[in-house]
Amino acid sequence: MTRAVTTLIVGSVIAFTTATVATAPADQTPAQESSALLSEVRLLRQAIEQLASNGTRVQIAFGRLQLQEQRTATAARRLEEVRANLTRLTYQATEAAERLKGVEALAAAGRHTPEEESEMREAVTFMARELRRVEAERARLAAEESEAAATLANEQGRWSDVNRHSRSSSARSLRGVSDLQSAP
Repeated sequence: MTRAVTTLIVGSVIAFTTATVATAPADQTPAQESSALLSEVRLLRQAIEQLASNGTRVQIAFGRLQLQEQRTATAARRLEEVRANLTRLTYQATEAAERLKGVEALAAAGRHTPEEESEMREAVTFMARELRRVEAERARLAAEESEAAATLANEQGRWSDVNRHSRSSSARSLRGVSDLQSAP
């Protein structure tokens, strides 16, 4: 980054000096020439200071942008994980409900010994409890998915704001340098 800023500064200085020398009138007195050169040096110093300041601002803006991109990526990963877990639990809930229906149908279908009926009642109770647990976990994950989606949307909005702000700052900085270069 420093090399790019240095190259930009040197290029600006050369372009600015070349433009100034090419437009300088040939019939100036030495006092006018030294006054003009002094003015040019001051303008060049201002341009260099502003470019150096802009380099720092650009680095800060890129740092903010990278940080926000990381936050957005983390939120996207979290949402993806929650959705995968929700899909898994939905499948488990469906299977548990089908098993419960099967055991209930088997219990109602025919004659069983008292031991078998007792075992089936215990199995139905256990499966119903397991189904309630899976459904509660699925409801919790659905709420977490909603929260993760909102967080991702919020982080994406922040990323857009940071990106928009860094673009407008860069444009203002570049306008400031070109204003110095075009000053008489």
